[in-house]
Amino acid sequence: MIEEKIIKKNRLNAMLQELSKEYSIYIPAGENGDFRFCELRDTNDELVFWDYRNTRISPKEILFPHSEILYEFSRDESHQFSISQNNDDQRKMKNVILGIRPCDARAIGFLDRVFIGEPNERFVDPYYLKRRIHTIIISLACNRPQISCFCTSLNGRPDGEEGADIIAFDIGEEILLKTVTEKGKEFIKESSKWLGNVKKSDIDKKNKIFKESAKRINSRVSVEKVKEKLDDSFEADFWNEIHRKCLGCGICTFLCSTCHCFDITDETSADRGKRIKCWDSCMYPLFTLHASGHNPRPNYKERMRQRIMHKFNYCPENFKELFCVGCGRCIRNCPVNLDIREVINQVSQLK
Repeated sequence: MIEEKIIKKNRLNAMLQELSKEYSIYIPAGENGDFRFCELRDTNDELVFWDYRNTRISPKEILFPHSEILYEFSRDESHQFSISQNNDDQRKMKNVILGIRPCDARAIGFLDRVFIGEPNERFVDPYYLKRRIHTIIISLACNRPQISCFCTSLNGRPDGEEGADIIAFDIGEEILLKTVTEKGKEFIKESSKWLGNVKKSDIDKKNKIFKESAKRINSRVSVEKVKEKLDDSFEADFWNEIHRKCLGCGICTFLCSTCHCFDITDETSADRGKRIKCWDSCMYPLFTLHASGHNPRPNYKERMRQRIMHKFNYCPENFKELFCVGCGRCIRNCPVNLDIREVINQVSQLK
């Protein structure tokens, strides 16, 4: 059964102060004129993120870090090797991500399919799984979507619930909390002393705000049959055009909330070393470089094609989802103004 509760904004700090004894709490915090998800350290500080638009870097980095040590190894004087696993000792076991936007919460649901999969899947990332099962996601519905947002073209909404355990609605001086999962219900139960009952006027205010919010998303793309169009377009002429402005900087993939490519490298010295997992990008020339020296994607054209095919053809084939949530980060931050909406619309017009 869905539960809805209310909390006044001026009581939230006290609630988080109590929760921080048990949880690592991540919120969008101001950083160099922008916002980024950071662990809440001082719960006496006033929370000021309720009206933020979105972070530049996706909060996926909490569950899927830029880089992490998988294990370290060393050799003693008798040349015997020993291995120590990464136990994440610096973090509390349980996490709360508070204030993630619905598009990013939905994206985490996509990453779950990649790194965890169905219960009987053979390949599970234990590092991601450990963080994921101990993390509660409280998304924050969008009162003011940005001009580059196009989530509604991809089955999303400014108040979408997918991927969240609880969704929060800013309705002025109060926050309305609505449970989505059993994990969310349990969290609400644990925090009940800080929460009040929702009135009909609160529901009406919330519904009015988000009816207007949905109307503000004017950007539209046509994704109908995009996968089918790409099935027959691997050698289409338009690949020769769309990559021409690309610098290969990779910012579109590093900021994307659904991109999940990574590399694994070893850093070693004479008698010790560590194995490191770090983000990678299909837009980089070394991404598919073979040990033989052959590179099947030597140019911008092949790498741009891989990025588009992965999101709109390969992932729909493997996961039954377009791996784009319409957050608009790649549009806002591309240094040469490549717009994925224009690319999708060009694909939709292919014969």
